[in-house]
Amino acid sequence: MAEAGTYSAARGGNWLWALLVGATLLLMEFILLAALVPSAWSERVRDTELAWLHEGLGPTTANAVVQRAEDWYGALFVSPGLVATSYRITLPSDEDVTRAGALSPLATLPLWSWVAGRLEVIWAALQQALQRLAMLVAWWPFLLLLLAAAWGDGWVRRRIRQSGFAYASPLAHAYALRGIVVVFVLLGLVLFLPLPLPALGVPVVGALVAVLVGVIVANAQKRL
Repeated sequence: MAEAGTYSAARGGNWLWALLVGATLLLMEFILLAALVPSAWSERVRDTELAWLHEGLGPTTANAVVQRAEDWYGALFVSPGLVATSYRITLPSDEDVTRAGALSPLATLPLWSWVAGRLEVIWAALQQALQRLAMLVAWWPFLLLLLAAAWGDGWVRRRIRQSGFAYASPLAHAYALRGIVVVFVLLGLVLFLPLPLPALGVPVVGALVAVLVGVIVANAQKRL
């Protein structure tokens, strides 16, 4: 019992550590994105990825993905007023310039154009991340079938090993679990990656996760 408790605590600690590392990397990526990515490059990435989306999924599905992302973006950020508020509290308005009096020339400094560009990049990155999530959702029937097939294959291989008294590898099981954690951490980072992503990259990642799931099931130590 003590060993089981120690193993569970260690596994929980590993998951918490992976979550902390993923959140830290995501925050660092977001800060670098806001500080370094030019507005023109961000727009080019969106245009290129949209063209690849139409090529990979077809116009009908691509338009549905874009519309779903726009609906999510509007519901999460536009309707609550977050977008408008970010510009209002960050950039000087005409009223602020009038009240500034002798300091009003400060409102024409290039700094404010840079800040406006950073806000544009940040909100565009959030919208792009939602579009990539919508693209993942569009693939869910294929991904569900793929995971079901991987689970079934792993279960069959496990039963064959049990009938032949073969040894299930706890090392393979542990590394496959860690592999899935790494994949999902990287997926979180890819959501905000300032590079165009092909739509057909989703089934490739799904196939990789399916392989890892098969390894986990085939090498499970407890009765399923």
